[in-house]
Amino acid sequence: MLRILRAFVWLRWRTLLNSLERRSSRDVLERFSIAVEQLAPTMAAIVLLPSMIGLAGMASYVGWMMARGEPQGVIFEVLRFLLLAACAVTVAGPMMLPGGDRSNAVRLLLLPIPRGVLYLGHAVGALADPWVFLAAAAVVGLPLGLAAGGSVATAATAAAAGLLLIATLVGISLAVSNAMHLFVRDRRRGELLALVVVVVLPMIGMMPALMGGRRHSSDDQSGQPRAERRTSGLERQAFALMPSELYVRTLRTSPGTEARTSALALAGLAGVAATLHLVAFGAFVRLLGSTATTGQKRAAGGAAKRWRIPGAARDTSAIAINQIRLALRTPRGRATLLSPIVVFGMFAAMTLRSGGAGDFAPLRMQSGLGLATFSSFVSLMALLPLAMNQFAIDRAGLTLTMLAPVATMTLLRGKAVGNAIIALIPGTICFTAAALLLPGGDPALWVCVPLTGTAAYLTAAPIAAILSAVFPRAVDLNSIGRGSNAHGAAGLLGMLTFVAAAAPGAALTLIVGRGLQRPLLAPLALVIWILVSFAVSLVLFRLAADIFDRRRENLGLTSQRA
Repeated sequence: MLRILRAFVWLRWRTLLNSLERRSSRDVLERFSIAVEQLAPTMAAIVLLPSMIGLAGMASYVGWMMARGEPQGVIFEVLRFLLLAACAVTVAGPMMLPGGDRSNAVRLLLLPIPRGVLYLGHAVGALADPWVFLAAAAVVGLPLGLAAGGSVATAATAAAAGLLLIATLVGISLAVSNAMHLFVRDRRRGELLALVVVVVLPMIGMMPALMGGRRHSSDDQSGQPRAERRTSGLERQAFALMPSELYVRTLRTSPGTEARTSALALAGLAGVAATLHLVAFGAFVRLLGSTATTGQKRAAGGAAKRWRIPGAARDTSAIAINQIRLALRTPRGRATLLSPIVVFGMFAAMTLRSGGAGDFAPLRMQSGLGLATFSSFVSLMALLPLAMNQFAIDRAGLTLTMLAPVATMTLLRGKAVGNAIIALIPGTICFTAAALLLPGGDPALWVCVPLTGTAAYLTAAPIAAILSAVFPRAVDLNSIGRGSNAHGAAGLLGMLTFVAAAAPGAALTLIVGRGLQRPLLAPLALVIWILVSFAVSLVLFRLAADIFDRRRENLGLTSQRA
């Protein structure tokens, strides 16, 4: 078994080196792009190193204080909360940032490797999750502090409980990730899960804030709401079964019951870990034996031939329509359309509750004007996964487009128009809803919101095309998370680009409309800035076309690897 695990480690190492080696089919830009993506986990570990050292030091101090019999106070509660947060993030992390290569054990089934060893390698890979790393730093530092304080027996108990807690966190991560991969094997179920993650979970998180005002309507004479009193006992019992609480119970015991309480907590933690790994192993075996994807195939053609964007050439319109259909038919594209609306709904509800000028009013501007500005910018930022990887997301369709008699500028214009419409749909809905729900403010300033967005997009669109050509990444738009995100460098530079492109328009609005007290002149100044942005965009699009032509072969290879 150890030889097989060493072979897995060597295989990962060789995969990393092969991705960095010079290949005749890769140019310098593609090698740099792949190197940045492959080295991202290492760079993330380096970034997390100070946090791990800090957590280990804090846990050691808590253990030293416990060994000396001194009250732990706030520091122990902070450590307890961090471990509880690690349990919560371990559940949510695999759903939001699924490991793309963990389900690739299917290709190893042809080798004489038992499924148990494959699962063990799968579990070792889960130790690299950042939340497990941080929790491991805390549970390692606590026994060291106890031992330094002279409480060796308690340190041994804490070390055993820490190992069980890490095993439990790994079991949670594997159970959730394997169940999620198994769930999304059916395309319809996967799309439903993606929409639930994007729409339902934020709404659930918003409910306590929305229901807060009605909380005391059913209080009894004791001052405690009846509904809370009925559920408090059940909540305490469920909370006591949390792995982090079982871990804490092995350390915080009362005199006379230390051995019995620690033994029961350790047994409970071991039982939870064993149960989770049994569930995870069952899902893993089921995942290995299932087909890659199932679900009905969508009929192609039809509506795409009838749709036409007014004012656009036939080829440009076809490419734009294809980009829009890609957003409408994939979970990542639907998330791009729905997430700004969900964010707008959350802030609109909070703003209405605060009377339009409370703590939740974005930018603290008059009435719904700040909300419209904020939601319009969110609509642009939500476009990043599609706009910053606009060529590679077509997969094999990009190769077909390259073989068709379509000029490069036509392709770039079609992509830009399609992305603009994708951002325009939620932006228009949020802007209109803000105007209807929270009217007020100078109409000229309301006009400045779409004008600023137009100028920002004109400047950012060719830069998005350049970044998509320089940093292509093979993605799966049927997932939400890392597997469907654009390249990290393209995403970061794209975010900075959108912020920088929106800054001049916002500054003009504030200077002319607020500073000079001439709001009627602000739209005129923005129209002039739009013309300047359009001229800059034309120049940048020519540069983007040149870069695309030089990267054409590499882009085709990237789309084939998707």
